[in-house]
Amino acid sequence: MYSIGEISKLTGISAYTLRYYEKIGLLPNPYRLDGKHNGIRQYDDQNLRFIRFIYGLKQTGMKLKDITLFAEDGCLLIQNDQDIDDIQDILHKRIELLNKHVNLLEQQMKQLENVKNLAHEKRNLYSAILNEQTS
Repeated sequence: MYSIGEISKLTGISAYTLRYYEKIGLLPNPYRLDGKHNGIRQYDDQNLRFIRFIYGLKQTGMKLKDITLFAEDGCLLIQNDQDIDDIQDILHKRIELLNKHVNLLEQQMKQLENVKNLAHEKRNLYSAILNEQTS
């Protein structure tokens, strides 16, 4: 089990932000030491993986509202007593959100590639001008 401070160090997300994500429903309420509402938050490895995934989505530009939609069903643990239709609905929703996000990332990558190519062209042009002047 990890404290909020340890999770913060492992993920690079401040404790303040973790509390905020919990408050807005992006993260599920963590287990509390001694079961108290104000008890010390405790996170397990599954929580850590989920927080890292959420942070990755945020770092790649996914909006908090989309991440919240993605996370609102909590961690998806397929259990025998869960309705298969509920699981399929959750999976379809998550696939749709991820497809939308991947498409956006691919567009951004193309734009960045174009900017990079233009920067290379300018650099080469400026280098050629300098070489002509020194010759």
